[in-house]
Order: sequence, then structure tokens, then C-alpha cells
Amino acid sequence: MKFSASKKAAGLLCSLLLAAPAANATPLNPSDFASLGAFFGDVTIDTSLLTVNGSSGVSYSQGGLMPDIAVFTFANGSSLGNVTVTGDRAVALLFQGSGTISGEINVSGGDGLDNNGSGIGVAAGAQGGLGGPFNSGINPDTGKTFGAGDGLGGGVLASSSASTSGAGSGSGGGFGTAGGSGGAGTTFRPGGLAYGGFLADGLFAGSGGAGGGGYCCGGLIGRGGGGGAGGGAIEIGALNSLNIIDALITANGGDGGNGARGGGGGSGGGIFLHAYDININAGTMISANGGKGGSLSSARGGCGGAGRISLLHNSAGSLNNEGSISAVAGTGSGVCSPENIVSFATGADIGSPPSSSVPEPPMLLLLMLGLVGLIRKSQVA
Repeated sequence: MKFSASKKAAGLLCSLLLAAPAANATPLNPSDFASLGAFFGDVTIDTSLLTVNGSSGVSYSQGGLMPDIAVFTFANGSSLGNVTVTGDRAVALLFQGSGTISGEINVSGGDGLDNNGSGIGVAAGAQGGLGGPFNSGINPDTGKTFGAGDGLGGGVLASSSASTSGAGSGSGGGFGTAGGSGGAGTTFRPGGLAYGGFLADGLFAGSGGAGGGGYCCGGLIGRGGGGGAGGGAIEIGALNSLNIIDALITANGGDGGNGARGGGGGSGGGIFLHAYDININAGTMISANGGKGGSLSSARGGCGGAGRISLLHNSAGSLNNEGSISAVAGTGSGVCSPENIVSFATGADIGSPPSSSVPEPPMLLLLMLGLVGLIRKSQVA
């Protein structure tokens, strides 16, 4: 298993995104939030309504261009199974002590549709673009054209045409790596830009791929495939030990739709794990991979760029990882980087060592004496 990390306006934007510090950086400290109590088994989370199984979490603002985070904090010893996530905010699962994840958590972006519908994101993952040819209007919520992928590294709008030969495919969304380009020749469209960095400096989500171009008129209408949505953003942190056992945690980008011309894949999202000790067993898979570019004939959409995965533990603690961890670009047109964007770091102020569950000798002696007293009373009775 391997681990890792045009125009002047575009270059300047890229530099700003890479260099800008976070206003309120993660990791989030579990002790800073009120506990919802001990939770066990499957839970359902709505990050828009800030609810988990009927209990209420809180919204945390990172500031700047980063998404707000829906924070849910659990008591020491909580153990979560399958975690179903809906809603627009990024999500954080925090444990005030040690915590366990042993089920599936899926915040992957939705696939683009073949008939020009765009992929829909969750947990701050950005929406894909609509396929052509009728996608040139401006989305009032984002200020982008409906055909372009949303997000900081959204894929660039594909070209449409009145003829079948003039339409191009959509480019992929970028995040950990740039998205793949779409189209060719005069219909060439660059992939979305890479942005962000180590997720402890700010929790970002993935960007959407652009919709594929279409053609119309003369009695013919060919609709381009919709762009895949970007993977969402999730942070999982424990004050003491974070144990991830036989879990499947995914923040993959959605695939581009096929259609008349392929839509671009969405980029992978962000997964951030932190604790004093982190333990990941061999049955666990964690991924933030880019989506595939949509494919129909030779007009394939651009690959979705890799997401980002970051692991952070205390420098006096430990990281025991036997699982599979992957954040690579999808497949599709353009240059699709093979780099695995997985990063590891330590910090002296991350969490605190787990307290011993074995009582101290004086306390153990008192417990034994009390037990003996109970036995004698029962015998007398």
C-alpha cells in the first residue's frame, strides 16, 4: 500500500488557495463541545438540520472559503456502526475519550446522469454541472454557469454546438490533484484546479465535474452527460484512542454521465482523522478517490482529481494502520495524476493519553473488602 501529498487570473487564484491560512483551523477539540452522551450502533445524521438520531449538534464556522461543519460529540466509549449522512454542511464526529467506528460512512458525491442531470453532493461536496446544450444560464446560488462544476476546483464548462462534431466533453473537478481536461482541439477545456493542503489547516470538500457538451437543432438534440459531484468532507476525532474496525469510510467523487458527450468526474473529498492514538485494522478501507469521466464513443469526460486524506496523532502516541487508504484521481481524458494524496503528521498537543481502566491498588483493595462483606452478609441471612 502506497501513501503520500492559461491565464494570470487562474494562476493567481491557485496561489491564493494554496497559501491562504485557515481562519479557524481544525482539528476540533472534543473537549470544546458539549457531549450528546454515549451512542452505540447505527446513527443517522442530517448536517443541514444538525441532528443525530433526534439529538442536536452544533454548527462550527471555519471562516473564509471553507465550509461550515456540523459537529456531533459523543461520550467516552461510544461505538458507532453505520453512519448515514445527509445535508449540506461538512460533518465532524468527536469522542470525549476513546471512540470506535465499525460500520460504513459514505459522503461520496453523486454520479452525473446520462440525460444531462448533474451529480448532487453531500457533506459540503460540490454539485456537478448540467450537460449541454441548454446549460449556459447563470446559477444564482453560485454565480457559475449551470454547466460548470461547482466548488473551488470545479470543472470548466464544456462546449455545445448545433452540430454533432462541435460538442466537447466536460473536464473533471480538482482538489488534491487537478481534474483532467475535457474536449479536444477547439473544444479543449482545462480541468479544475487543485487547492487546499493538510486538512488540519482547514477541512475542505471536493469539487464537481463539468457537464458534457450537447448539440441541437435541425431536428436533432443530443444531451451531454452531467458532471459528477465532489466528495464530501468528514472529520473524526477522539481525545484518547480512535479505533476504526472493519469500517468503510468513503468520500469519493461521482462519475460523469455518458450522454452525447461525457461529463467530467467529481474530485474526491476530504477525510481527516485525529486522536492521541489511532488504530485502524486490516478490515478497514478509507478512500477519497476521484470519479471517472463519462464515456460515450471518443468524447470522454475528464477524470476527477484525487481528494485528500490526513491522519494526525500525538507525537507521544501511536498510529497502528493495517487498513487500505486511498486518495487517487479517477480515470478519464486529460492528465490524471497517479499520486496518492494521503498525509501523516504528529503534534504534541493532540488529545491526551488514555487513562488506565485498572483501579489503583488502594481502590482495588477497598472493592475486594466490600465484596467480602457482601458475601458474609448473604451467608448470615
